[in-house]
Amino acid sequence: MLPTIAWAQGSKPMTLEDIKKKLEWVREVEAQDFAFWQRYANMPDQSAFRQGQEWYNPMALVDGGLSPYLPVAKTSESATIDPAALEKAAAYATARETQAFIVYHKGKIRYQRYMDGYTDTSAISSHSWVKTLHGILFGFALSDGKIKSLDEPVDTHITEWKGDPRGKITIRQMLHNTSGIEDADLRNIDPLTNLGLQMVEGSNVTAAVLGHKLKDQPGTAFSHNNVTTQILGLILTRATGVRFDKYLSDKLWRPVGAQRGALRMDKTYNGNVISYCCFLSAPSDWMRVAHLLLKDGKLADGTQLLPVGWVAEMKKGSVPNPNYGLHIWVDAKFEKLRPYIATMPAAFHNTHSEPFAVDDMFYFDGGGKVRIWMSPKLDLIVLRMGFPPPKGMDFDEAFMPNTIIRGIKKR
Repeated sequence: MLPTIAWAQGSKPMTLEDIKKKLEWVREVEAQDFAFWQRYANMPDQSAFRQGQEWYNPMALVDGGLSPYLPVAKTSESATIDPAALEKAAAYATARETQAFIVYHKGKIRYQRYMDGYTDTSAISSHSWVKTLHGILFGFALSDGKIKSLDEPVDTHITEWKGDPRGKITIRQMLHNTSGIEDADLRNIDPLTNLGLQMVEGSNVTAAVLGHKLKDQPGTAFSHNNVTTQILGLILTRATGVRFDKYLSDKLWRPVGAQRGALRMDKTYNGNVISYCCFLSAPSDWMRVAHLLLKDGKLADGTQLLPVGWVAEMKKGSVPNPNYGLHIWVDAKFEKLRPYIATMPAAFHNTHSEPFAVDDMFYFDGGGKVRIWMSPKLDLIVLRMGFPPPKGMDFDEAFMPNTIIRGIKKR
């Protein structure tokens, strides 16, 4: 039986009879898509970034390798960061609904604080951090010859777009988020015809994302875009012949020694992995990935995992946005108000009160203000996982990393 749901634009909840009337024009197979209606009826507020783990069902499990974690500094060791600076940054994080706050410096974890019962191994949604994993994985696909060039057109793999202007978008433009493809519209309009809602909750995410249209000339405008990332995951799957979750496990998650994680799927049988967002994974495992990037693709034991030079390639921005590389944020020029799309209202921009206090910062950025800041020059990683700050409380992108940087003791 179809669940009772709320329809568009603030209308009253629909009864089963109302739904039946609304669906008279819909093909029988669509009307019987119970999984979609169930997820849609229970869809969390996407702006709150508080999706419960039940929202992830069905899941694709990403196996890891469980190797030793980064070493933790002993209390008896000489501090490399002023303890007062660490406490100041941690207090700022704690007040802003943070579940995990970790600082790595000069080879060791120097500080970690977990709130609300979370630990370094708790499964927490990483939101758009998973986008950066696409940038990493394309380094492997290119090195292994699964794709010939980042500048090849996407219709090499997205054959549905052959003869379509979208097919001439390059993989590089996709990775730079300058594809020109419109982003998903998640407004609560007719859910069966809304491609954005079908992408998030539907049972055919591939059809949903490939139905999105070209909005801008490719390579001319930046848009931090969920549709583009999902298409990149599809390209990886088709180019390698390995489903995204398995490719992620084989190439990255196992080698870095991470524990098992989980990605959403659009349906249980013969389903597609939803790769653009919300990888359930542990704070400690994101520190492993950040350390890999910090060390130019080398594992903690010195083994070169990523192709030599790939991290540097990832950090190269585009003309439309020099502060965004191959699905990772960089600090090429200071922006006090950093938008995700050019048309974003200023009230929703990411606020930077000042430039970062080091000139080589690059970082993971995810919804709910989850961040990992990295500086190879300082051998520094700062991680913040959690929920958005309480309503009315600011979030200064520079405060935590700069407080710690200024507390690093000169030797």
